[in-house]
This record gives sequence, C-alpha cells and structure tokens, in this order.
Amino acid sequence: MGNSTRRVVLQRVGLIMALPAVAFVLLGWSGPVDNEPVIAVSSTIPDELNPPFIYNFGGAPNATPAQAAAFSWQEFIALNWPATQQSGMQNQRDRPSKACRFGDPDCTGPTVWETFRGKVEIFPGAGSPPGYSWGGPSFGYDALPQYKYQYAVAACDPAQASDPVPWVNLDETDQITLDSMYAGAAPDDGSPGNSSPHLIRFLAKANRAEYVYVANNSSPTNLNEQWWSSVPVDVVTRTKAYLASRMASPPAGSRTMVSLRYNTIEMKAGWRPLSEEEIASGHFHIQTVRFYEQGSTSSSYCYRDATWGLVALHIIQKTPSAPYFIYATFEQTDNILTTSGQPVEDVDGNVLLPSTQPATFPQECLVDPEPPPGPVDETPSAAGSVILTSNTKTCAPLPVDLYCEDPGSRLYYHNSQGVQPVPSGGNICVNGRDNLIPGYVIDANKQAHAAISKYAQRNGIESTPWLYYKLINVQYFPYDKIITTPTPNGSLYESSPPFTAANPAPSSYYLANIVVETNRSLQLFSGGLSPESSAAVATSWNVDGTQHKNSYYGGHFYAMGGCMGCHGSQGQNRSQAAGDFSVILAVGRVLEPGFPPD
Repeated sequence: MGNSTRRVVLQRVGLIMALPAVAFVLLGWSGPVDNEPVIAVSSTIPDELNPPFIYNFGGAPNATPAQAAAFSWQEFIALNWPATQQSGMQNQRDRPSKACRFGDPDCTGPTVWETFRGKVEIFPGAGSPPGYSWGGPSFGYDALPQYKYQYAVAACDPAQASDPVPWVNLDETDQITLDSMYAGAAPDDGSPGNSSPHLIRFLAKANRAEYVYVANNSSPTNLNEQWWSSVPVDVVTRTKAYLASRMASPPAGSRTMVSLRYNTIEMKAGWRPLSEEEIASGHFHIQTVRFYEQGSTSSSYCYRDATWGLVALHIIQKTPSAPYFIYATFEQTDNILTTSGQPVEDVDGNVLLPSTQPATFPQECLVDPEPPPGPVDETPSAAGSVILTSNTKTCAPLPVDLYCEDPGSRLYYHNSQGVQPVPSGGNICVNGRDNLIPGYVIDANKQAHAAISKYAQRNGIESTPWLYYKLINVQYFPYDKIITTPTPNGSLYESSPPFTAANPAPSSYYLANIVVETNRSLQLFSGGLSPESSAAVATSWNVDGTQHKNSYYGGHFYAMGGCMGCHGSQGQNRSQAAGDFSVILAVGRVLEPGFPPD
C-alpha cells in the first residue's frame, strides 16, 4: 500500500469514527481545518479536543497534531494549578484556587490533580471508600485522603504516625510488573529509611467523575453490587457482548454496562528523591509523598513520608468525541542524561547530545515478522490471548557490554525475574528514546513555555518549575498498525516529517514515557503481551492466527499501540474484566501497596 493510499484510508476511517453516514451526505466535508492553536495559562480544564465535533466534522479523530498538543498543554496547566484550600468540605477537591496563581511559590498545597482520589480511595482494600455516604451528588468524594488497604498500615517511624496524610500516595513500585525503574541521580540518603533510594515510585489517581460513577453504581447493602470491590460479572458479560456486536460504544455513564462518564480524567505519575542541587535548581515540582516499605514480617508493610520531586506525568481524559480517552504524557526535562550527566534533550525536546552509547533498548527478539497461519478477521479473537511470532528460545541475551555496571546519574531499569527473554537483574541504562519527540510537539512546548514565562513575569513570579516539564506526545484517535510495513520500529507510515493526522510520527503510535514505560516491551508496545511466562514481549497476533485488536470505537476494533493500546488491552478486552480503557476500574480493589522486596 502506497503512502498516499494510506492517507486516504486513514481519512476515511476518521470520517467513519466521527459521524453516521447520513451526515456525510447532508453536510459534506472538505477535510479538517488546521486552525492554529493558542496555548494560554488558564485554570479551566478543556473538555473536548477540536470542538464542536457534531456540526463541523471536528472532534478528536479530525484534529491536527498541533491541536492535540495544545489540548494536552491546556490540561497540564489547569491540572497543575494550585488547588483551593482542602478541609474535607464538599466541592473542594478537583477545584483550582482563586487566590493562587499558576506556579505561585507561596502556594505549597496540592495541585488540582493531586486532590483527585488515589486508586485505593476509589477501590479500597477493605470496606467502603473513605468518606463514603449513601446518596449523591458526590458520595463523600471530598473527604480528606485516607489509604485503606486490606490490612491497616502503620508508620515505619512512630514519629510520623500523627502527621497529616499526604495527597501523593506512591503505592506502585514497578512498570505493570515487567520492570523496575531507577534514577542514578537520586541521592542515596535522600529519604531516611528508604530501602531503595534510586527506585522511582508511581501512583494512579482519578477525578470526581470516575469516583461518582463507581459509587453511584454500587449498592450500600449488596456486597455483589459494590463496584469498588469489582465490576459485577453480569455487567462485564453484557459489556463484552455489546462491544462484540459491533454497535456504537455503550452510553456514557451506563449502569448496565461499563462506560465511564465523559470528562473522566485519570493520572499516573512518577516521583523520586531529589539531591540538594536538584532542589535548589527549581526544576522540579516538589511535594510531600507517602511511600511504603516492608514491615517486621515478609507479609507486612509500613509507610514513610518524605519530600520528593515529580519526574513524569500521564493525563488521560474521556471526551464525547474520544470515548477511547485522549492520552498525553509529560516528563521533567532532566530525565535523560549522558554518561557525564549532561542532558540529552533541551527543555522543548530538541536533541542536544545524541548518545554514543550502545542501543538503549536492544532488540532482544524480532517480533511480528509475518502473520501466523489462520483466518483474517477484524473482530477480536474468541481465544482472548496473544502469541509471540518469534521463538523466545532463540532470542539472544543482552551482550554483557550493554549492561551498565555504573549508571552514574542516568536512568536505568531492571527487567523483572522470569518475564523477559533476557537475563534479569542487570542495570540497563537509558541513553535515549526509541522514538524521538516530533516537531509539532517541540513547537507546542516552545509556545507553552513562552506563555508560562510571560505569565510568571506579569505576576511577579521569579521562577517556576513548570518551565522544566515538556510534552512527549499525545494519542487522540485509534488506528491499525500495518505490520508488514518495513519502516523503523514497525511504525505505521513514513518515519520522516512533516507529520500530520494522515501521517503520524512513530512516537504517536508507540506513545511512551521514558520513566513510566521504559523497557522495550513498553517503549514499543502494540497489540498485547505474550502469555508465555518467560516472554513478556509485545505481539500483534492471537493464538488462532487473527490480528490482536485492543481498542474499540465506532463499531470497529483497532490494533493500537502505546498507551491507548495498553489501556485497551488491559482495561477493555481482558477476559475477566471490562474497564472502558481504565486499568484502575478493570483491576478493582487495591489490597496492598507496592514496596521493594528484600
């Protein structure tokens, strides 16, 4: 298939996804209008990309990459606005302060998104959500934070037992169990009692819309109908049958099928200890966090509170034109360093010092070289799992010289034991990205930083850490991977600019954050993960020979990659759950926090 043909196909797909066929006849269409987006410093969270999508064929599927990047930055600015004062009263969470300015150093409380409920506040390990009361409109959403796991968690240091509960609860220590991420720049003594000082820890949060949806669908008396425990089996079954019928997506907010409300927002963030020099630099958003350590026995745990820095942030939002969610990911600008500690990229994402080190993400296995024998069908496979098309037993282990004995100040990761076709336990250093930040994102970063700088000067703010965060990329519509296209990393279209909606950059399909999705399986994710216990490698084929489809929209299933593909695989098409692209909802109760093993 030629490049021009692919562009036409994608444009037609965008039309099919956006509107019913009758609208094309009545209204006509001449393609998306490339209105130059403007990024402003505002506390208003945008609720739609490229609106209005009904009347002028706008909406997410027909937005330009520049519009999507601007939308992402508007989300980032509004969600990182200082929140209004929190006392547990109704309508205080999720609300920006009217007294504080963006980046105001005198406003040290939580940001708007930090007041969202952590996943364990929506899906507690025991009992009902903290503050829960039967009846609307918010079901106790605004109660001050409490983290209720299956067993009570005490302070590791009794002196912290009466401290205020931090808004940042770091109860994840790995990347969906595939690997653990470390920062060589983190100080060894940055947090007393931290058994793994270089380990980057994570959290997941969701806003009022998701919490109210879950609480409203739960019975206060019937244990089998409490969605914060798990979505009822009959609801999961009904949802999957509805999707398999190739009808439209279930109505938003449905009680009989899983379909989160429009403008549901979820966040995932990575945090780590900072050195004194990093704190003094002003390049990091800093907040009090809670992290977890093993307790007095191998099955117990305790918590510690400390002051850490934000290094990565995912934002996903469900909108009327994007019920599959829009996925934007940001990083702190000093994440990727050379062996001598120099930044590989500037604050906007331009490459400053290309790495001279060995490949960051070595090709452990060649996957998806050709389809396995079997039928070709657009609908999801009834088999419900995927296979690896290469032989994991012949995958070459990493050469010894690719392991870095001394990471220095670089990021590095450890593959988890038994789930990779390479030896685990060695340091694998991060020297760059598999897919570079595209030009339209770099342009958006420049515009956002200029707007923030101008705003800060106008408001007498000498410095703000938000000038040192950058958008990496954004996914805003699903599309199929053309597996047999011989382009770098298996990307869909050309690997060279200009990148447009009809010619996405490789990093648009393989959207990944270098801190949150670091090893090769996550940097180059598409389809699903092989179920072979010794090979957690991404693949695009089901066991019956059909292409693995993970994302549903407008009556079609797509073999999507990156964040959208991962959320589709785990949160929509899992055999035991239906999460409407929400892994938080698909998993349900959070029984215990993550903590480093011995």
